[in-house]
Amino acid sequence: MKKLTLIISLLVIATMLLTACQPAAPATEQPQAPEQPTEQPKPEEPTPQQPAAEKPAEPMPAAGAAINKEACQGANLKFLTIQPHNVAAQNLQTWFQEASGAQVELIVVPYDNVIEKAVLDVTSGANEIDVVEYWYPGLGTLVENNVLENLDQWYADNASWIKADDFFPTYFDTFTKIGDSRYGIPYDGDMHLLWYYKPLFEKYSLQPPKTWDEYLNACKTITEGEKGNAYGCAIMGAKIPLILIGTYLNRLGSYGGSFFDAQGKPTINSPEAVAALEGLVEQSKYALPTASAVAFDEALGGWFTGKVGMVEFWTDLGSMTNDPASSKIGGQWGVVPLPKGPGDKGKVVASVNAGFAIGVSTGSKNKACAMEFVKFVADPETAKRYNTVVGGIDPARQSTLEDPKFIEFVGKEVADAIREAHKNAVVWPTSALWFKLQEPLNDNLSLALSGQKTPQQALDDTQKAWEDLLK
Repeated sequence: MKKLTLIISLLVIATMLLTACQPAAPATEQPQAPEQPTEQPKPEEPTPQQPAAEKPAEPMPAAGAAINKEACQGANLKFLTIQPHNVAAQNLQTWFQEASGAQVELIVVPYDNVIEKAVLDVTSGANEIDVVEYWYPGLGTLVENNVLENLDQWYADNASWIKADDFFPTYFDTFTKIGDSRYGIPYDGDMHLLWYYKPLFEKYSLQPPKTWDEYLNACKTITEGEKGNAYGCAIMGAKIPLILIGTYLNRLGSYGGSFFDAQGKPTINSPEAVAALEGLVEQSKYALPTASAVAFDEALGGWFTGKVGMVEFWTDLGSMTNDPASSKIGGQWGVVPLPKGPGDKGKVVASVNAGFAIGVSTGSKNKACAMEFVKFVADPETAKRYNTVVGGIDPARQSTLEDPKFIEFVGKEVADAIREAHKNAVVWPTSALWFKLQEPLNDNLSLALSGQKTPQQALDDTQKAWEDLLK
C-alpha cells in the first residue's frame, strides 16, 4: 500500500512549481462558493516516487462482477494514474488484461498534474485517455470542463453487485458526486493519522500526544534532547496544496475552524483558524528542517531512518514502514488519532488529505471497455486484493476493514484506527471554484510558515482574496 499519498483551475496548476492520506452530513455543493470542509458519517519534487522498488503484479483476484469480454475485444485502454500509485496501477493493468482480453496502457503523471492532464486531453481534442484517476478536490473542475462521463445509469445498472452502501460515506458522495449526479467510483481512501516512533518516545518517557499542546511538548523535548541527531516531528509544509493545506487542515478542523460557514461565506481568518496557524508555526520551529521545504519524500526519509519522532501521514504508513526494502524501523511504531484542539471548540478530526477516485473520460474512444474497467476496479473482490498489496491504495470500502487478509497485512491497530477515524472525518471542498481559491491560501500559508507574514496577516490576506474571487 505504498502511498501515495501524495494536485486548481488550469491556470493554477500551470503556474505551480511543486516540490516532492463528530460525524455530520455529507458535503453539499454551495450555490456560489465551494463547500466548507464538512465533518462526515492527503521542496520541489514534481515526480514523487515510491520509497521501495516496484514489484511485479500479483495474480489476478477472483472477481465478483462479470466482465463483458465482447466490449473489450481489440480494445487498447489508456489509464491515467499518478506516480505514487504506479505499482497499484500495474496490478490493475495485469489483472484487467487477464480478465477482459483488452490491452491497458498506463499514463503516469505526478499527482499534482493529474487534473490538468485530464482536462487538457478533452479540451484540446486529443482524446487519448480512456480512464481517469483523479484527486477528489478536482472533481468540480473536471465536471465543469465536461471531462468525466455521468455514471448515474451505470450505478443503476450495476446496483446488484456494487454494494454502494459498503463505500465509506466519507468518500462515496465527496469523491464522486457533484449536484445530484455521480462521475466516478471511490478508489483510494486517504486520511491522516498520527504515527510515532516508539524508541524515541521511550527514551524521553513520553506518551503519544492527545492534544496539540502535548504534541508541541513531545516534538520540542525530542528535538532539544537529540541535538540534531533526530527531531521530534516531521511537518510537511512544502508549498504544494495537497501537502501544505492538508497539514493546516489537520489543525484547522481540530481547533473548530473551517474554510467556509454554512452559507458558503469564507471564515478562513476566524479566531480558530488563526490559532491553528499560530500553532503550526510554533511547532515547525522544532520540526525536521526545514518545514517549509518538507514534502512526502523528505518526511518519509526522516521517518524510515528513525530520525523523526512523529509524522502526520496516511493510513498505509504502517505497511510501508514494515517493508525492510524501505525502512529501518519496522515494528517500532505506533499510531493514534490526530491531536485534539484547545478550548470548547477543540475536537479530534481525521483530515481526508488526498483521496482518489476513478472515472471514464468523455473523450474515450473505448467507452464500453472503459466502463468494464471501472466495473472491475469497483468490484469488492478486486478492492480486497489491491488493498492487501504494497501499492499505495487505502481502503474505500468498509468491508475491507473486516477482511482477515487486510487485518493481517496492516495490523489490527491500524485497521481499528481507520475505522475510528471515519467518525471524525473532515473533507476538502470539491467545487469548481476551489482550485482558484486554494492558490492564495497555499501562498499565504507558506509565507506564514517561512516567517514572512504573521498568521493573522496571512489569513486576513487570504480572506480578502477569497471574498474578491467569490464576488
